[in-house]
Amino acid sequence: MSIMWIKNQAKWIIVGAAVLVAFGLIMMDRQGAYRSGFHGNYVGSVDGEELQTGAFQQDLQNYIRSEEQKTGKAPDGQQLAQARDNLFQTKVVGIIIQKQFKAYQLHPSVEEMQAYLVNSPREVAYNIARYEGPDRVPSFLRDSTFDPSRFQSWLLQDSVYDRIGMRVLEDQLKTSVIPQLQLQQLLRCQVHRTDLEEEFALETRENLGRIVFYQVPFDAFPVPLSKFSDADLKAHFEANPDSFYHHDEAVSLKYVRLPIRPSPKDSALMRDFAAELKQRAATGEKFADLAKSYSNDPGSADSGGRLGGFQPRTTWVAEFSQAAFNLEPGQISDPVLTQFGYHIILMNAKSKKGDSVDVSHILLKITAGTETTDSLSDLAEKIKNEAEKSGLEAAAKDAGLLVQSTPVFEKGVSPSLPAYLQGVQSFAFSAHEKKAKISDVLQNEEGIYLFERDKHFDKGRDFERAREAIARDLARKEQMELVRKEIETDQPQITALTDPLPPTIGKATLDSSRLIPVESYVPGFGYASGELLKAFHQKQGEWGSVLWTSNAAVIAKLVESQPGDPAAKAQKAHMAVVQGDVQMVSDVFKEWIAGLPKTVKVENNLDMMYRN
Repeated sequence: MSIMWIKNQAKWIIVGAAVLVAFGLIMMDRQGAYRSGFHGNYVGSVDGEELQTGAFQQDLQNYIRSEEQKTGKAPDGQQLAQARDNLFQTKVVGIIIQKQFKAYQLHPSVEEMQAYLVNSPREVAYNIARYEGPDRVPSFLRDSTFDPSRFQSWLLQDSVYDRIGMRVLEDQLKTSVIPQLQLQQLLRCQVHRTDLEEEFALETRENLGRIVFYQVPFDAFPVPLSKFSDADLKAHFEANPDSFYHHDEAVSLKYVRLPIRPSPKDSALMRDFAAELKQRAATGEKFADLAKSYSNDPGSADSGGRLGGFQPRTTWVAEFSQAAFNLEPGQISDPVLTQFGYHIILMNAKSKKGDSVDVSHILLKITAGTETTDSLSDLAEKIKNEAEKSGLEAAAKDAGLLVQSTPVFEKGVSPSLPAYLQGVQSFAFSAHEKKAKISDVLQNEEGIYLFERDKHFDKGRDFERAREAIARDLARKEQMELVRKEIETDQPQITALTDPLPPTIGKATLDSSRLIPVESYVPGFGYASGELLKAFHQKQGEWGSVLWTSNAAVIAKLVESQPGDPAAKAQKAHMAVVQGDVQMVSDVFKEWIAGLPKTVKVENNLDMMYRN
């Protein structure tokens, strides 16, 4: 099978390779990032091979620039942290894959590279535009005037590959893209379904059905976790020895939070900025451009501040509606204060009756300024110094603050807090911070935090660690029993129904699906549910027996059935045997890629480096 066939089925892995140079963000404040024994010249390592901070940071900067160009805004705190984590994992996988390339001696041939280029005119045009400028893209490579014959003739000229854009693309093909495609081809040669598996896979994709159904969700019967005694919990724990084994360590932490609230001065500064934006719009700047650049409303900023066409007065809070309906078309309001911040409103049009308006707005959320956050940080440092001596409880009491506790959370999982907070994982699990009694002062957009260690659990079985999970298990069992009794009561009425169907029978509610394959998502059934397959095999037009899904008890009726064309299915089954199932190969390859970091020793210092 040609390398180009694999390419067409593996675009996602090409994108994955490109992530290595796409991800990034600006270096955040590293105050408090380093402790004794931590070296900041690398962000982590893979089997001892270090990921240098400088190269990592360059990719982050590339990412932040590309995000700002696309959206006009920098990513927020959690998006930044996710970007860092994704980039780190991509680099880890990249190092491991490069070792795989060497192990399998994967090298692209000239023919493979030429075939790839012939089938990738947009990638060629993109690289030329990126590294040489848009004006340097040949006319026959532009979307509106693309000429395949001229493009192929152009690729045969040796001088073409002296261009910087083509040199970069050629290097990517040699070192990453094509070796990855070759690696996937090797995997594809080893992945085949049996005839029975292929028949089942085709059935779930090709056979269509439409159902109506009544469902009783387990959540229809709330069961409080507090109702179970220690004896109940321990009995369930001992009766299920394999169900509560934990593969990683976990902790719970005590903490205090100093909320970051804007001061009157912060509000006044934001009002002044809103007035400045109004003036800029009134003197010629496009309102839509200002909205894209400055508005804090993610639902409207990308569309230039438009709020979805004509809307009645009741759509918005009173202060906003009153200001909007007082405007005439083309007018811009003075700054309007609501619970969301300051708004600048542009009247686009009014309905003839005057009962609805089409407006755009710029929202400026009122955030705490440097003076406000600095004073809170100073207070937090004083509490930290006292907590080091007398403990967090005593220090918090003296400061009039409430001490709270996180739920138990594992390494690599963020604790449940009002907003994402960088640095908690490092304090909880990093070898560099394990001796620290109290955390550094940590900050996100909504508060300043101090943490103290509460409980630590090693991996393995531990009753205290599993207590909440055991209670949830017992609650779900009780819910299922209550649902069973309810569905048994409702079943005779449901199976006797004819159209039109009532929306509810007892606690059972009516729902339906479109004409879909089994692999689809259906509320109550979930995605690619085996119970949905059973419903599709019922006798058409009759109610079936009770089906138990992961979330509900369901009684369904098959309304319409369309089996796939037998000849087409037979042809697809044959092609799957010859070529390997495309989706199966893709899934296996993705799973293999995701598992690569588990095969090596990875040191991740991101949480140490990026704080506040």
